[in-house]
Amino acid sequence: MAGDLHVVVGATGALGAAVVRHLQAAGMPVRAVVRDRERAGELLPADVELVTADATDRDGVVATCAGARVIYHCLNVPYQEWMAVMPQVTTNVLKAAQEHEAVLVFPGNVYGYGKFKRIPTPETHPLTATSRKGLLRNSLEQTLMNAHRGGQVRVVIPRLPDFFGPNVTNKLFGEMIFAAAVRHRKVKWLGRLDVLHDFVFIDDAAAACVLLGQVEAAWGESWHVPGAGAVTAKEFLSTVCRAAGAPVRISALPGWMLTVAGFFDDGARELAEISYLFTQPQALDGSKFRAAFPDFLFTPHQEAIARTVEWFRTRPHS
Repeated sequence: MAGDLHVVVGATGALGAAVVRHLQAAGMPVRAVVRDRERAGELLPADVELVTADATDRDGVVATCAGARVIYHCLNVPYQEWMAVMPQVTTNVLKAAQEHEAVLVFPGNVYGYGKFKRIPTPETHPLTATSRKGLLRNSLEQTLMNAHRGGQVRVVIPRLPDFFGPNVTNKLFGEMIFAAAVRHRKVKWLGRLDVLHDFVFIDDAAAACVLLGQVEAAWGESWHVPGAGAVTAKEFLSTVCRAAGAPVRISALPGWMLTVAGFFDDGARELAEISYLFTQPQALDGSKFRAAFPDFLFTPHQEAIARTVEWFRTRPHS
């Protein structure tokens, strides 16, 4: 195996930045691969090794990953760019892992399952996605796992539910929930408030990704990393409001609004096809992960939410 270096591709994303922070705090050599050095300076520790590269450039990705023992594919793009960008980037990161004999950690989500047929949902759930994003995730994961089974590379897939925490500034968890609560405005949710939903703190997700990348027995499999326990959206949002010292004012946006908005906005159109994630229970069976790593502790939701609220308080115009 190569040296001890950990390379994070997509290090200015919420998960990538959290992985970098976790690695550095643990004293592990880490290289952050970024496209925007100015943004990296705002998100990452000042003394981390930064390398600028375009993830769509295969030779550039391979070069920036030289010496890696573990490569984390944390790059993400807006939904409307997935089809054009993600296959190319994933092929490039796979090539880098092969060239440098590194373990490839490919954090995933639940899109590939389609509508859950069992709650809590185990890793053996059939991959019955019908959405374009779910089908793409399944295709990318199959390519990587085929390469693993063929002995070309070592791959592990941490499968994550919705995550929240510092630097998670997407429209839902940033603008509609945490930023709104900090401003003492009404917080909003897409879909139903009364069904169970898994939420994982971004720092816990990062720690799990790093852990799975280092344990040989975990490679070649997908692993559910469910967080501190499924709760209803109403429970989660109420806790956010209380942590922000705001009145508990919550509204649920019906799924049909995404369909209407999709006529005007590409992002809304892409989200509409997975709107079932917010109208049906979404709870992952984490027993496999707990059995393999009994000492791993997820941050309780109340603590994680409080830390997230404090981070949002530091943001300009919050």
